[in-house]
Amino acid sequence: MRMNELENPIGSGVELDLVPVACAMCGSAETKPRPVFEGYDYEYRTCDNWFRFVACTDCGHVYLSPRVRIEDIDRIYPRNYTVRVTETEYPAFAPFRWLKLNVLDRGWNRKVIANLQPGSKVLDIGAGFGGNLTYLAKLAPFPLQLFANDLKFEPEARSYLSDRGVTLIEGPIEEVQSEDRFDAIICQHAIEHVPDPGRMVRWISDHLAPGGVLYLETPDLNALSRYIFKNQWQPLSTPRHFHLFSRKALAACILGGDLEIAFHGAIVEASQWSVSLRIKLGMEPHAPRSTGFIYSIISYDNFLIKCVSCMIDLMTIWLGLSTVTQAVIARKPAATA
Repeated sequence: MRMNELENPIGSGVELDLVPVACAMCGSAETKPRPVFEGYDYEYRTCDNWFRFVACTDCGHVYLSPRVRIEDIDRIYPRNYTVRVTETEYPAFAPFRWLKLNVLDRGWNRKVIANLQPGSKVLDIGAGFGGNLTYLAKLAPFPLQLFANDLKFEPEARSYLSDRGVTLIEGPIEEVQSEDRFDAIICQHAIEHVPDPGRMVRWISDHLAPGGVLYLETPDLNALSRYIFKNQWQPLSTPRHFHLFSRKALAACILGGDLEIAFHGAIVEASQWSVSLRIKLGMEPHAPRSTGFIYSIISYDNFLIKCVSCMIDLMTIWLGLSTVTQAVIARKPAATA
């Protein structure tokens, strides 16, 4: 039996107006809701609303409905939202940072760089502080033209990126008017946040140069950890995530934008295990290790937890199953004569 919708234990004191929406994948209006996940904003406690992810009765796509109004979007992204306040999501502990940068991330960066040449234009959608963008530029053996997009850039991020010569593009990317054509576009954990993913993919396709490459990451609906943590699964990120993609649904969305998929598979994303476990136990998801003994154990920076989490993800990939994050490398067909 689920908890009482009227008694929110997290107690933010804010109740937002919600609006029901149709499936963005097929346009079907939800007439017989089939809840898949339900819960509060366990991570940031931005509101007291009870939310649900439903499965479309026609195509099966899972999405948030009802959800917050577009004019209230900024309310559900608080100032301490992870992507807003951290330069990168890499842990400070040197061995972990080295592993993340040189083993887990270097592979996809190299695949993107292989499609570039001196002066190529690279855009990062949902860039935050632009850590992924600037790291890719550091790996490239030649200079690149860098562009970063986000709904808005906090002053610290604006200063950080501007000092590195990055051109800033603010606002929903699908509404941006631009004559630029990019040789590579990075879209990491952004497509699940937008009202209309198909529209975003079409914008990406329209703004990729012929032969350009897209690197995209998003949570995988069928991840092993989903079945363990259920409504307390961190990648739900309720109410910030509007969509949860199966691999089939994501592939259909990308192919619908006239892009060719070169790679689609699971990647290691070990941090979500400790955050999901904290939510499951009723702990503060992002509290520092210094908060208490249990927090120091169940922590992204805990060496043992990180090792175990990485091993679980690697074993999951080896077995051909889904981890919490799926990644896609897609290309825009080269122009034909």
